[in-house]
Amino acid sequence: MPVFILMMHVKPTDENPGVNEIAGAYVNCFVESDTFDTAEKIAIQFIRNHHWAPIDLEEGYEVTEADYDGDPNGLEIYKQVLIEKEKYTFHSYTIE
Repeated sequence: MPVFILMMHVKPTDENPGVNEIAGAYVNCFVESDTFDTAEKIAIQFIRNHHWAPIDLEEGYEVTEADYDGDPNGLEIYKQVLIEKEKYTFHSYTIE
């Protein structure tokens, strides 16, 4: 089954514990799914369940093991997704 990476810009919802300090985040969503559209739905549901609101899909495409030649950290994440089906990494930025 294909693995997709989606890079999403998100903001905290009122229920998010960091709503008073965090202005937003960029999330790298790795999702194993039949189609890109299904991967996007899965990622958005995960984001919403963790008290974030999607703002924009910055980028999204299918990845393969070959995309991580020479990138041991990326390869490790890719292989983890093959086992766990999903992996999310949040890169947040604070309110100025």
